[in-house]
Amino acid sequence: MQYEFHEEEKAVVDNFEVPVQCLLMKASRSDMNDTRKIDFHYHDYIEFLYGIDCDINVWCEDDKHILKNGELIVINSKRPHFVFSNQDESTYVVIKFMPQILYASEQSVRELKYILPFISSAYTHNVKLGKEEISNSEIPTLIEKIVAEWENKGFGYELAVRMYAINIVLWLLRYWDSHCGSQNNLIPPKAMASVQKAIEYAQNNYSTATSNSAADLCYMSHSYFSRLFKKVMGRGFTDYVNYVRISEAQRLLISTQKSITDISLDVGFSTTSYFIDKFRKQVHMTPKQFRQNYSKS
Repeated sequence: MQYEFHEEEKAVVDNFEVPVQCLLMKASRSDMNDTRKIDFHYHDYIEFLYGIDCDINVWCEDDKHILKNGELIVINSKRPHFVFSNQDESTYVVIKFMPQILYASEQSVRELKYILPFISSAYTHNVKLGKEEISNSEIPTLIEKIVAEWENKGFGYELAVRMYAINIVLWLLRYWDSHCGSQNNLIPPKAMASVQKAIEYAQNNYSTATSNSAADLCYMSHSYFSRLFKKVMGRGFTDYVNYVRISEAQRLLISTQKSITDISLDVGFSTTSYFIDKFRKQVHMTPKQFRQNYSKS
């Protein structure tokens, strides 16, 4: 049976997009033949599903997994998926986080290798870990801590949730490395070096950077460079440049009194209307709303 899937919007708290989210979910028994009840979706987040009291089917594109108590399923960024319960009610934890939290700087190729298993389809690690594999690990405790921090929302809870999520990622990477073998060479070092060069070019020249110039810098055809960059980074080069531009615009909106028009030109957008459109899509509010909300926080 074919399903239509949609892109899920990013989570927003106090009018600001959050890079990490924790949800305690309850799913009722459903008929997967009833397409009205199937929420087949994808998003930029990397997602962990952890079974509390559940028996659910997790469909990731054409792959089906069953999640039960004490088990963990990893869903990569942008991978279409949906879940439905095999019992009257299933309870499970969902932890979602943006890939960018996994490295200190997008300029570091040495750290890119840690994000690739979560954004690239080239990697073939186990997406489901059984209870016997994680019961004696730190995973259950880390998930309990994330849930507690998210529910209590004490001072600095965002940092705590992010830290615990990264600890889970570290455990998974080491587990996959020891049980599935190293997959660090799936993307050749020369190709990775070219991506590194393109990232540095975009970071240092975001106001003027173009994909054609990046391809020339890497001594590649535009079509090959575009495919390589998207394979490694999970997004096209132009999308990445716009991401950098919007991130710099956020900094300028907070730290300067420059007009929105001046900021849009400073970061490389040709028109203010196009800048506002891209800003709204990435931040889920206009530049004016962002500045106002930040001044109130």
